[in-house]
Amino acid sequence: MFKELFKEKKKFWHKAVAAVTTAAFLATGLFAGYNGNPPAVYADEDSEQAYMEVLPSKTFQRYAGNTRYETAVEISQKNWYEAYNVVLARGDDFPDALAGAVLANSAMVEGPLLLTKPKELDPLVLNELKRLNAQNVFILGGTSAVSDEVVKKLRANGMQVQRIQGQNRYETAANIAATAVETSEKAFLASGNDFADALSISSYAAANGIPLLLTAPDKLPEATSKALKTLGVTEITLIGGEKAISAKVEQELEKAGYKVDRLSGEDRYKTNITILENLAFDLDQAVIATGTKFPDALAGSVLAARENNPIILVPLNENALLNSPTSDYLNTYREEIDNFFILGGWSVINYKVENIIRTGKINPRVSLQFWNGYALQENYEKYLTYVPEPLTDYIDILAPNFISELKSDGSFAYRFTSADIPKYLVALGQSKGARVVPLVMGSGKVASEILKDSAKRQNFVKSALKVVEETKADGIMVDLEALDDDTEQGLTALMRELYAALNPKGKLVMICVMPKTSPTAEPWLVEYNYKELAKYTDYIQIMSYDKHYSTSAPGPIAPLDWVRQVMAYAVSQIPAEKILMGVPYYGRSWWAEGNKWNSTAFGWAVATETAEKYGATITRGGITATDPVGVPTFKYVDEQGRSRTAYFDDSLSWGEKLKLLDDFSLGGIGGWAMGWINQKSAPELYPLLKERMR
Repeated sequence: MFKELFKEKKKFWHKAVAAVTTAAFLATGLFAGYNGNPPAVYADEDSEQAYMEVLPSKTFQRYAGNTRYETAVEISQKNWYEAYNVVLARGDDFPDALAGAVLANSAMVEGPLLLTKPKELDPLVLNELKRLNAQNVFILGGTSAVSDEVVKKLRANGMQVQRIQGQNRYETAANIAATAVETSEKAFLASGNDFADALSISSYAAANGIPLLLTAPDKLPEATSKALKTLGVTEITLIGGEKAISAKVEQELEKAGYKVDRLSGEDRYKTNITILENLAFDLDQAVIATGTKFPDALAGSVLAARENNPIILVPLNENALLNSPTSDYLNTYREEIDNFFILGGWSVINYKVENIIRTGKINPRVSLQFWNGYALQENYEKYLTYVPEPLTDYIDILAPNFISELKSDGSFAYRFTSADIPKYLVALGQSKGARVVPLVMGSGKVASEILKDSAKRQNFVKSALKVVEETKADGIMVDLEALDDDTEQGLTALMRELYAALNPKGKLVMICVMPKTSPTAEPWLVEYNYKELAKYTDYIQIMSYDKHYSTSAPGPIAPLDWVRQVMAYAVSQIPAEKILMGVPYYGRSWWAEGNKWNSTAFGWAVATETAEKYGATITRGGITATDPVGVPTFKYVDEQGRSRTAYFDDSLSWGEKLKLLDDFSLGGIGGWAMGWINQKSAPELYPLLKERMR
């Protein structure tokens, strides 16, 4: 009777919904009322091709909440526009939910798997059920797993509930299988004492409608044996080695007339890879989950099942991942996989593990781009359109400057009137595969006084935490300049306090520092203690530009020989892999007023257009034995009759500076700033970044 309620269901599009969401809607801004979560896409079959054409060729999207329940909700929010039927399982233990993916992906349900506390329904989960317009909820497990109080709450909100349970985990799994699948020649059998093996096979089982049953290590449970017969199973694949499912159980099944084989490895990760290599998965997408904790992957298994995508299990320790069959698998299929969905926050899968997933390296070169749209959303969107797809070929980290000026008490907020646009911008950058690290800027007396006061520093840290949590950003970037000479200890203390707050959450902590060529060469820069700051940061952006500045005499912004000196000193104080070399995308045009100099800044495209406008000849200045290309320069007289001298960078001078990455084994670059790049200069810069960075 209950099953009949689910025969008529709305048709959902299952092809790469999350990727479509971020690529088609975020990138174009075709939705209004953005609430921090990019909406999932509802489409019919006829629209699939149109949507697929706008997908970037590779994305890395992370689903993470503050709790396991929030993570499951986020997976649901970003992948189901609506779902009349939902599976609900306890989130504090795994057995009941292990077989739930098969049910959730079945024709009966076709909905997400959400998690609940045993004795109460989290308000966020209830709100998600309402958003989905859920009418029917399948609860997995008995009242000790999901209490009747939860059932009452669901029914009070107009939902019908069916509980699928058994006397134990084995009978519950059997009853779930019977609900999801009427008959099946094949079945998967996994240990009921651990979760990893079952999770590895869950998406394939669900995608192909093959029941997933559980067993004790040394004895086949009666409920499982009965289910095999009832379902009409003739072929059984054991998942895991003999510690998980003993040879005794295997022999028992063979004696009963079943054809039995086994997919296993020396540990859960090798078992996972054995499964991936021996079964036919669709590799356009892959779901990445930790192999040490179960909750995130429970909900993620349904996401993977929708298109028969693999679940790849990774360890917590990046060193364990680097030289492993899992890493080998990623290296083999990385180019084939267009979309990676990473489950859990950075405390679950840290940024070094993510680096290996992305690149195969713990410390790959990082292309940081300062994303300076200020308070205009359209600027941020526009600058991204100049970057070729996939964005991850050119950019790893985006640092938007949507944070307001520092208040005197150390706190800060947004340049926008609410958090909605910052949330949108972070999601936009992340949808293209970049990590997004908001930039906090300050200078002078206000910044100096904050650094000297512990209470004000704590306000700074609290504000940073709020921004990161509200926007779901990947960390924070600090840029404090024109500081008093007695702020060294305060700046170091601020970064230490910020690092202590954000690093355990798996967030990046970064700082911009002024350029030095020696400990004493620039005594007004003593506040930047490179060696100490390196202890409390993931990356240090060296602002290796403004050798000649807005009111100095004319000269190159970042001449190669000077940048080389800056990097040489930096690597003597900071681990090279933490150093991001500043690369200026701007130049200047100077003119004299009396005994003072003034200047205007411009990008490469405007510089070349200016030279052409005034009939100026571009030459190359500053050529030396160690700088064979020099810096483009030209002179002209403007409309006001002022004699001007201009210096800027082009592909040749950029290219020479980028060679320093190899010379000093640097961690990467920080490009200031994307606002200086347009449709004309982008083809000069971005292919060069790909060539030299990758």
